[in-house]
Amino acid sequence: MASFACVGPAAAADCTVPAELLTLQQPLPKLLEAFHSNAPIRIVALGSSSTWGAGATSRAHTYPARLEQELRAAWPKSDVRVINAGVGGQLARQMLARIDKDVAPRHPQLVLWQTGVNDAIRGVPIADYKQQLRQGVERLRALGADVLLVDQQYYPSFKKLKDGPLYLDAMREIATDLKVPVVQRYRIMQHLISSAQFTAATLLAPDLFHLNDRAYDCIGRLMARSLEAIAVVPTKPPAQMAGNKDQAL
Repeated sequence: MASFACVGPAAAADCTVPAELLTLQQPLPKLLEAFHSNAPIRIVALGSSSTWGAGATSRAHTYPARLEQELRAAWPKSDVRVINAGVGGQLARQMLARIDKDVAPRHPQLVLWQTGVNDAIRGVPIADYKQQLRQGVERLRALGADVLLVDQQYYPSFKKLKDGPLYLDAMREIATDLKVPVVQRYRIMQHLISSAQFTAATLLAPDLFHLNDRAYDCIGRLMARSLEAIAVVPTKPPAQMAGNKDQAL
């Protein structure tokens, strides 16, 4: 299985995570083709409130906005746009229902699909959730887009959520089955707190659930590093490239 390890110097001395958390375990051929052909790059961020930007002070501080800014800086020859298609409170099935309206007209090479938080909170049956993930990935691929799944955010009360980890496992199961890479947002945020770089209060909004500006900035920049790595032709085997080094941003 191909992997695209994140290596190289840090852009800034914060948001440090192990490189393995940024490594995409599956290729993104549509995005890669657009990058190398200098075609306009269109990325749609499909999701719920943490894509829309609940907890951010402005739309400029959402993760899609930060991701676009980072990719434009990293790929100055490319016309990059990241379209925010987040709608607060939505379940996977509701996002699936609006793919034709909110995603298809954008003709993206890549769709970032953030989902699972609200499904876990509302207790959507795991079998239903997995089926909806599968249908969504297949529909997005039928549009000619790569898919990159984004799992749940970390927040303190997650551990009290009944069956919460099962929804993380469900996404990984579908991703493995369909060969779709996953942004490990839960583990990234958990590491940022457990490593004492942040506390829950400094990484999350006052409700200790949604992200704040700092968290959106970290996620946007870390995600950019993952995507930038696919445009670099490896000179060493992926296992050697990844090593045990941390990636700082």
